[in-house]
Amino acid sequence: MSDDPFGTAALRSSILDAWASSPTRLAEDAAAESDLVTVGYRDRLLTELAANAADAASAAGIAGHLAVWVDGAELHVANTGAPLTGEGVRSLAALRVSAKVSNEPGDRPIGRFGVGFTATATVADRVEIRSRTGSVVFDRAATLDAVREAGITVGAAADVPVLRVVWPSNREPSPGFDTEVVLHLREDPGPLLETMLAQAPDLVVELTALPRITVGDVEVWAERSTGPDVDDDAARSVLTTVSTIGDLGSTDLPSSRRWLEVVRGGTRWLVDADGDPGPSGDVLRAPTPTDIELSLPCRCITDLALTPDRRHLHPRAEIGDAAAGYVDLVRLVEPARRVRLIPELHLARNPDDARLIEAVRRELRDAAWLPAAAGTDLVPPRAVMLVGLTDRLADILGDLFGDLLHPDLSLTQHLPALGRLGVSELGLADLAERLVGIERDPAWWYDLYDALAPLVSTGREVEELGALPIPRSDGRTAIGVRGLFVSDRISTPMRWIPTVHPEARHELLTRLGVADLTVAEAVGDPALRSLVEDVDVEAADDGLAAEVCAVLRADPDASVPSWLSALALPDAEGELRPADELLLPGSPLLGVLVDDHPFGVADAEMVAECGAEPLRRIGVGWGFVTVEDDLPIAPDHDLPDEEDWWETLPDAPENLSAVRDLDLIDERSWPAALTMMATDERIRPLLADRAGYTAWWLRRHAEVDGLLLGEYRSPSDDVLANIIDPLDHPYADELGGALARLEPDSADDATLLLTRLGDRTRAISAGAAVSVHAAVVAACRRRVVDPDEVEVPELVRTLSGEAADRAVVVDRPWLLQVLADDECVLAGPTVTATDADLLGMLLDLPLASEECSATVSAPGDAVSWAHPDVVRFGVLRGVEVPHAEVRLHDELWVTVRDNGNDPDREVRVEWWVDAAGVTHLERRRRRSRR
Repeated sequence: MSDDPFGTAALRSSILDAWASSPTRLAEDAAAESDLVTVGYRDRLLTELAANAADAASAAGIAGHLAVWVDGAELHVANTGAPLTGEGVRSLAALRVSAKVSNEPGDRPIGRFGVGFTATATVADRVEIRSRTGSVVFDRAATLDAVREAGITVGAAADVPVLRVVWPSNREPSPGFDTEVVLHLREDPGPLLETMLAQAPDLVVELTALPRITVGDVEVWAERSTGPDVDDDAARSVLTTVSTIGDLGSTDLPSSRRWLEVVRGGTRWLVDADGDPGPSGDVLRAPTPTDIELSLPCRCITDLALTPDRRHLHPRAEIGDAAAGYVDLVRLVEPARRVRLIPELHLARNPDDARLIEAVRRELRDAAWLPAAAGTDLVPPRAVMLVGLTDRLADILGDLFGDLLHPDLSLTQHLPALGRLGVSELGLADLAERLVGIERDPAWWYDLYDALAPLVSTGREVEELGALPIPRSDGRTAIGVRGLFVSDRISTPMRWIPTVHPEARHELLTRLGVADLTVAEAVGDPALRSLVEDVDVEAADDGLAAEVCAVLRADPDASVPSWLSALALPDAEGELRPADELLLPGSPLLGVLVDDHPFGVADAEMVAECGAEPLRRIGVGWGFVTVEDDLPIAPDHDLPDEEDWWETLPDAPENLSAVRDLDLIDERSWPAALTMMATDERIRPLLADRAGYTAWWLRRHAEVDGLLLGEYRSPSDDVLANIIDPLDHPYADELGGALARLEPDSADDATLLLTRLGDRTRAISAGAAVSVHAAVVAACRRRVVDPDEVEVPELVRTLSGEAADRAVVVDRPWLLQVLADDECVLAGPTVTATDADLLGMLLDLPLASEECSATVSAPGDAVSWAHPDVVRFGVLRGVEVPHAEVRLHDELWVTVRDNGNDPDREVRVEWWVDAAGVTHLERRRRRSRR
């Protein structure tokens, strides 16, 4: 090989001659290099050397490798690729002249201004280029000596450029490399190496021809895998993985990072493949970093023309052209990240950044890239966002609404950014309107409501869903919840009440205002009443009865309004009749009714369809039917003798429950009829309710063995033993409310009791007679019985227990001492004048005080009411002696005078009260204990 293969001697001679002929030219070259070193290429040493290495690798058609290491004060930067050429040496020794030329469009070399190598002068005054085709060296000190030898007057070394005068060298590059740049550093290389190491991961991404850079012991390399074309314009996607191994020292570099990249024309757009947002600010790269700050969330590497210092765009370059491919990059990331890649104009750092953002936003506005719930991509102005859309709701609505955004994008925080691109918000009211006319099965609607529920948290959302379609039980669809009902029990459609289909029922509908409906409310609805009352009984049955019975089956305990008994049902002859005029086939009630009863028999097929129990609740008879009214206001229930019963009540009853049709029972069938009622759980309580209509009517009208029920007593009622005969019936005790009792309820009851007391054939004790007298008197006092309506008995029961036709009512207790038991009648266990007077009127008997009188035979000794004998008398008698005059007698005798013809008689008594009100007592002998 020649000692000077690149002809450096001729280059030196021509440059020195030029400087000698024009000292100004030397000053200009020194100043130009100084400007590039201090301004244009500061901090760009590795960038420019890597760019040259990438161009060399590209020229050689290989994947380049760049290695950086330090040897003492020398910094070595070696690369693989095309070696140094003579044109290259001449370019390095000249300013603004590049030997790099490409004849292929789009394959323009990176270094094309001939000034990038000047970056080496920022750190060194001696620069060697060792290549396998020959080596050269630039040296500021040698240049200064050469200038002076040429007779050119200069001052210090700083007055001459480093990279203008070149000398040959016989040094070869390190093994494995084609070219090696050796920089003799002016300063410590440590900080420089750290800077280079920090720049290496970006450089292997920017420079596709240079996928591997080694800095010291740290190796950084990029692996690229080309993906499919992303659209019809031949844009392609690339996954670039940057890996770093070795001792990183204080440099904070990730061990690996992956980039998604889209290449379109001369622009490459990159974004972190794993979602790392990266630094908050970046710069435009062409392909190495410029000084143009960008706020876009993606990295832009373009081939736009730059100024010679590679820091700014050339005036003829249009940065908006670089927007191509941005949409393709956005499509590569998952839906949740796409919104974060929308650049915002208000964040622009400078005019170039703003123009690029505007161009990107135009691309985003006009292209389909927004993921839809249905799986396709949407153009923003044709997309709608339902804020809060969930995956489940998206699955349900995606097939219906192709313009609905993917749930990952349907967040409140995304709405402003997407709205500025033309996306519209789909409110719940709009959603409800869109759903009108959609035909789906009820289960689909339930799933929709369940998916919608998390979006409805306030009254505002409830109001917005006011027109939500809701499937009804009858197969129709309601728009909105107004007038709709739901029921925990009812599943059958009801023509008179719109209800939500059971399979569509959801708690959301209750929150929207659907009212809950009970069975009692359903069968008591006024709309049903109108259907029942307006039905033409001459018309054919339209299935209303089946619907009503189906509802009743849902709640066996629900109350049924009385007017429902007017529901028209078919009888066995095919005629329509009100339900309360029908009996079920085989009804036991048929066996106890009179022959000319008005009832018909229900149609057997209808009974099979509707069910016997619901029909009975409506009013169709099996056993006895009851009339129910929670708030009766008048005797208007069509019960026999109802008005008479009503008059017995002090106030209107709070509720009415009564057996109807009692007047249709055959006289001979009362024992069987009573058994039917006593064994019916619904009716048995009515038989015990003495004040209720049923027991009241039975007491006065039902006959067993020629006697009314009210003329019998319960077998367990010992008080009336021998006075009233017990009812001979297996359920007599259950009929207690319809039988006689000690306390009379009417004048007839009182007459019965008093008449039975005068029956000589009955053995009645004096105590029983006194109890009956007291009960009758008490009933008159309470005005339950009108004394004027009580019939006077022929005989009365006296204190002796015998029946007599002549007696007196004792109205003064002391008179009992002078009257015989067989002539005394008592009004109660204690003698009071008022009760005796009332009983005397009832029995048409005189009072004892009117029939006899008596006088005390001797005046006695006057004592005070506090005398021991007086106190003892009060205690023994259980009475309080009045604080009046009291007289004591050793023996107390009274002369009795009857109002008849009987002679006067003397009777000794224990005490007496004379006409003057003086109490006379017989003195008691003193007793003492021994």
